[in-house]
Amino acid sequence: MSISLPSDFTNILEQKFEKAAADGELEFNGKGATTEVVHLPHMDVQYTMLPSLMKRPEKGQQKKNPFLEPEPALTIVEDFGKENQFRLVFNKYPVVPCHFMLLTKEFKSQDTPLSPEELEAIYSVCKHVGNDWFAFFNCGPESGASQPHKHVQFMKKPSGEFISFADRLADSSSSFLPNNKNEPLQNGNLPFAHFVARLPDGDMTADDLSMYYMSLVSRAATVLRDNDVTKMSYNFLMTPKWMMVVPRKSGVYHEKLGLNSCGMLGLFLCKNTQLHDLVKDDGPEQILAEVCFPSTAGQKSDDYHY
Repeated sequence: MSISLPSDFTNILEQKFEKAAADGELEFNGKGATTEVVHLPHMDVQYTMLPSLMKRPEKGQQKKNPFLEPEPALTIVEDFGKENQFRLVFNKYPVVPCHFMLLTKEFKSQDTPLSPEELEAIYSVCKHVGNDWFAFFNCGPESGASQPHKHVQFMKKPSGEFISFADRLADSSSSFLPNNKNEPLQNGNLPFAHFVARLPDGDMTADDLSMYYMSLVSRAATVLRDNDVTKMSYNFLMTPKWMMVVPRKSGVYHEKLGLNSCGMLGLFLCKNTQLHDLVKDDGPEQILAEVCFPSTAGQKSDDYHY
């Protein structure tokens, strides 16, 4: 890897997070959270009740772009990536400890694809924090993105008994580059389209990462085109072991429950009992089926699709 972070980066993260929280520079929304992990037949899910989410600013409430000049107390690394074009910054309203982001220093639209340099930076962070974390990028108007300024987020996976279906898929396969002969991994028992690639164990270059990324995004674009969608929206998730792209039809379920990349992984955050009951009553698979597109597992792509 050409991008480096200190070997004790996770310790630095924890220390800076604790200080920023103690100084009131960020507002930790995870206090009072109640969580429940459920093992459904085809995926694990975690329900989290977070009444404190009701205090967090909604999309569009902030008039000033908070990512152009982030608060110094929230900045973890000021200069990062090729030509120092990125920053690493804490989320000001986290729901889990140490939730942080990679930001472009100059404004770039959240609707634009990830560049080779951005992918390399994401991968570098993933390798440093390890498989207990995941990166995610909400791209497009129906992806659940909350800010128009380009940013990629990093969160710790739930500890303990939760294992995401993407992790299970990756563990079932050796690494390969998806193409018209080798389809991306999908769990055919889940009702929504999702495309997973198992990554090689060794380090990857920016070009390597771009090939994997574009192979998945191209497959998502095919789904969107086949459903007559002209404005592309998808969720991108990544760990050191795998990448996943999920094409999105809607950012909100029944005009009540907003869903971003975390929901695609089976992590449901609810700010009141009504939403919590909605998720449990309707069921995660039904919800994901409605905000995404039907599964394409088992369907072969031809050269036109790529």
